[in-house]
Amino acid sequence: PTPNRINRNTIRNSNSNYRNPHDRPPKLSLERDALHPKETLESRDAMSSADGEHDIVKLSCTTKGAVARASSTWKHDTRKFGPQNALDSQSDDAWKSAPSEESDPLAYYEVHFHRPVLVHEMRLQFQGGFAGMDCIVYQKKQQKTEGSGEQSNDDGEWEEMDELFVDPIDSNDLQTFPADEPDSNEVNEPCTSLRIEFGRSTDFYGRIVVYSFEVWGMEVQK
Repeated sequence: PTPNRINRNTIRNSNSNYRNPHDRPPKLSLERDALHPKETLESRDAMSSADGEHDIVKLSCTTKGAVARASSTWKHDTRKFGPQNALDSQSDDAWKSAPSEESDPLAYYEVHFHRPVLVHEMRLQFQGGFAGMDCIVYQKKQQKTEGSGEQSNDDGEWEEMDELFVDPIDSNDLQTFPADEPDSNEVNEPCTSLRIEFGRSTDFYGRIVVYSFEVWGMEVQK
């Protein structure tokens, strides 16, 4: 039997937190910054992150070859709502997922670097009211070939990334999630891709809207 549908107007009138996924979030109001939300922290950190030996840089730049994939796209319109929009700091567009299905509520977002990198932190900006929750982060580690060294291909298996814990709040604000530092006798291994899975959404219909998805860390010297 077809489930009973709730009238969206009823939701709008009864829930003051109801928001339209096509409404852009307000610009961030941070001290010292009056930039576009996607650019608010990027320029400052790019200048202040260099320590002379290990530079923390934005790894998810499309200009460096990063490519995004996702579980779904609103109305299958990848130009307006595709996952690549969240990587583009020059765009006002976002990744907007399709409504989730009751039988399969899981959604995911992936970024493929196409090179080995060391992840330092992840930064996410959702549309308030359409945030992804109950997150688990996975990675594909740099693959090693027999005899001759390491390859930065993307053929590995997804493994849970225990050192990166992402627990967002339902907010328009840019949220930063640092990776745990390795113990003195351990070394983080390079990865070539990241995947974040969302167990649920704060939206009634299960939609997720991400305006900015950034991964910061270190390039692996070849």
